[in-house]
Amino acid sequence: MGLLSDPSLTPRGKFGRTLAKHSGKISLFFYIAGLAWFVCLSHPEFSHGTYLSENALSPGLVDPEIGQDSVRLAQTLYEELQRERTDHKSTTPHAWIAAKMHQIGLETHVHNFTLRYPFSAGKEYHGKNVYGILRAPRISSTEGVVYTAPYRAVNSVHTDITASVPMLLAFADFARKKNYWAKDLVFLVTEQEQLGMHAWLEAYHEGGIKDSPILRCGNLPARAGALQAALNLEIQDLDIDYIDVKIEGLNGQLPNLDMFNLVQRLTSRSGLSSGYKHTPRKKRRSNRDSLEDNLRHMVEMLKSQATGVPNGNHGLFHRYRIESLTLEAVKRTTNTNNSNRYGTALSLLKTVEGISRSLNNLLERFHQSYFFYILVQNDRFVSIGDYMPCLIALASPMFIKAFLLWLTTTSADDAAPEEEDTATHEERLPMHLPYISVLLYMVAALLLGFFCNTLPYSQHVRDYFNSMGVSTQWSVGLILAAQVLLGILLPLFYTLPEAGLELLHIGVLIFTGVALIVTGLLNFALGFILAVIISPVTILLQSEHVNGLRQKLTCIYTFLLNPMVVIYLLVLWLTLFEFPELALKDMAVRAISASLDAITYGLMDSIIYGNWLYTAIAAIYFPLWILYWTLALGRKSYAVTVDKKLN
Repeated sequence: MGLLSDPSLTPRGKFGRTLAKHSGKISLFFYIAGLAWFVCLSHPEFSHGTYLSENALSPGLVDPEIGQDSVRLAQTLYEELQRERTDHKSTTPHAWIAAKMHQIGLETHVHNFTLRYPFSAGKEYHGKNVYGILRAPRISSTEGVVYTAPYRAVNSVHTDITASVPMLLAFADFARKKNYWAKDLVFLVTEQEQLGMHAWLEAYHEGGIKDSPILRCGNLPARAGALQAALNLEIQDLDIDYIDVKIEGLNGQLPNLDMFNLVQRLTSRSGLSSGYKHTPRKKRRSNRDSLEDNLRHMVEMLKSQATGVPNGNHGLFHRYRIESLTLEAVKRTTNTNNSNRYGTALSLLKTVEGISRSLNNLLERFHQSYFFYILVQNDRFVSIGDYMPCLIALASPMFIKAFLLWLTTTSADDAAPEEEDTATHEERLPMHLPYISVLLYMVAALLLGFFCNTLPYSQHVRDYFNSMGVSTQWSVGLILAAQVLLGILLPLFYTLPEAGLELLHIGVLIFTGVALIVTGLLNFALGFILAVIISPVTILLQSEHVNGLRQKLTCIYTFLLNPMVVIYLLVLWLTLFEFPELALKDMAVRAISASLDAITYGLMDSIIYGNWLYTAIAAIYFPLWILYWTLALGRKSYAVTVDKKLN
């Protein structure tokens, strides 16, 4: 309060005039400081070495017992499954999987689920999950661990991971012969990728009580104990080159760092090459500790988290406070000795056994290590206390400029000497600020965002476009394009006075800063990336007189910040790398269709899985863009007025 009541912090005070005059430079300083801080995090001096916080995991105390017989069983099951796939090109061999689980001795069940496609009335997708439960012999069913493998049909567009199911069944056969399990082991084979996993988790925890009109998850015939951890297997072949550890979950959530460290130590002990965003040996750099590689590693992690889309079935467990990750075993492409072809399969089974026995030692849920972190290397990380200052520095200019603008606005009359003539008083901003007009304008922008967020969900709107024969992608695109057009024309329909623009500028800065901080707390990657691209427009929008070039640059950059324009430019950039042989015209046309597909997929993720990326962009950042667009168009006349006032 002492700072706010300091007499020097007024336009008449020397310190206040200096701050108001150099607000753009101050904003630029904090922007550069935030980026520099993030770059410095790639240096080893600013990161920490990974370690196990939970001593109960004790991976080094577990001697593997699984042997070559399990590998032979996996090989036999793999050959049988390949023959079954010839008869099930577009479906899953549920009967074969259930029969093998029953032969092993598991308590086998089938789970049915139904998805009603929200953009087409009456269109439904049916699926089945097969799971088996190995009850803990030492304790009642109070806790459990899930081992899951997605099944992909022959006609699937994704990478073939048929070997996942045989490896899962081979480990289940080994686990059934042991009596030291203190937790129920659930072996789950899902269908329809993440949809089957989502339906199974909903049924496991809700039991069909909260069935939505879109997803009917049904009830499970049997359950295990409270799930503590999950391990998802995506194995491309029994001959493995390396393991890529996937950790990103829904809405950017991550598993406990102890879970990742446990996998890294056990794979290293088993002789397997593994890591986060791992690549083949021929693509790895010789100097893995360089700052460039560390920075690229961090940026790749932020790019994966920012979308909020999980990169494996493990990502849906995090919303239930279940620590999970995916082991993607990539097949070897080089020629190897046939006598040792399946040696890596045994190493992978030993790794899974070590993870299982370590999780079996847990007396409570994961809680001691970090849940918010950025991996610099496979053995180094940055915690939330180290990387949050980056976002704070990027959002600070908005609050600082809002404070200085507020001092300038509220002290306008006091800053003028009493002996000024009447003409001078007429040039100054009025004392009574148009709060109601600015508030109504912000409400109008928020309403457009509300319509962007809700109209694509409306059944009446969907039925209307279906009756017109318009596809889902184009119907969603037309709805959003109409809202964007209204947002562009809104400043022309409702013109704010000069004092209203200044007051709107203050409100937008505070609104943006708060939105970025809240977004960063929920998903740092998304908040940081948005702050990097939004902060420059706050620097360009100055309260002092600007020349024509800067005014045009501000308008162009603000227009490019439109969410639909950003999506199109990103897709166009990706299309340029994926299809360099296309002509520029064909590439631009294809990018339009791909952009509409990306928006529709984001909307579907929001409806089915609860990904809030679409909601955040439509309901919060699109209205902010409308307000910035209004300021960019009306800034020139406003800047002249404020310049006269300050001088």
